Amino acid sequence: MLVLALLGAAPACAADVLPLTAAQKKNLGIATVAAATQTASPALTYAARVTLPPASVRVAAAAGAGLVTQLHVQAGDTVKRGAPLVSLSMPGLADAQNALTQARLRSQLAAGNAARDEKLFSEGLIAESRLRATRSEAQSARASLAAARSALSLMGAGKVAGSAITLTAPIAGVVTESVAEPGQRVDAGMALVKVADLSKLALEIPLSTAQARQVAVGQSVTVADSEARGHVTALLPQLNASQSVLARASLSDPQGLLRPGQSVQVAVAGTQAARTLAVPAAALVWKVNVPYVFVETAQGFAPTQVQLVRQNASQAEVSGLAAGSRVAAKGVAALKAQWLGE
Repeated sequence: MLVLALLGAAPACAADVLPLTAAQKKNLGIATVAAATQTASPALTYAARVTLPPASVRVAAAAGAGLVTQLHVQAGDTVKRGAPLVSLSMPGLADAQNALTQARLRSQLAAGNAARDEKLFSEGLIAESRLRATRSEAQSARASLAAARSALSLMGAGKVAGSAITLTAPIAGVVTESVAEPGQRVDAGMALVKVADLSKLALEIPLSTAQARQVAVGQSVTVADSEARGHVTALLPQLNASQSVLARASLSDPQGLLRPGQSVQVAVAGTQAARTLAVPAAALVWKVNVPYVFVETAQGFAPTQVQLVRQNASQAEVSGLAAGSRVAAKGVAALKAQWLGE
């Protein structure tokens, strides 16, 4: 009732302009801002979380049952490629090495016999059947050698000494997780140390369904208070538990200031080249799903339909306004009530 009394008794839903005196404007707390001209779509800001893309993470795992004898690193350590991570005692390792040595000797012997018989056959000193037999033995020995090498490689990649193996870092980076402890028994396939390349990060940006329509793959992304930047790589097709569309973006952090799990503010740049205007998101009012703003005139405020291009929590990008228009940014609810006769 107070709003109607200040604005006048008659509803204004049919009027082109909502008449308003300076005193009424002050009493209703109405404030205006100028719609900012954009020559291209401005960057809109969103909350995001820094993540590690799967391609940036490597795992050192036990390839067989063993005992942890020494831990060379802990979480947070920076390591170079090939640096020792964890040492294991693996009884099966010595057996695998011995099998490889025996297979290598048999392969060398069989290869020598085959070369000798090739020469003897060419001189007509042995039958062809003997040559075929030695060739078959050489092929079988080579297959056994390949199998022995494969069996040893499955025991783990690293520095081997007898029945001990030291797993090494497959990439340069930072140790993000270490679950092994000296004296701990481990099983085959158990992950012991994770190493991550923190120069290659990613972003997860939760968006409402309306915001997701304003973001596209390829748009550039920058992080507030940082030189980190990247671009949108994907928008997940399904909603997450919080009913948000998750956008993923690559991220390069030359300063090394960001950490996985960190919450940041990011700006997603627009791609449209059309001239548009930026207004506060609070300036928008909706009538049957059509967006309007209240444009200040000499007589009062004129409800003006606009086309919404993009919007986030604080800013909206619209077209359909004259350059230099001033729109109501505060007290909008009171203007809407008078306009719709509520």
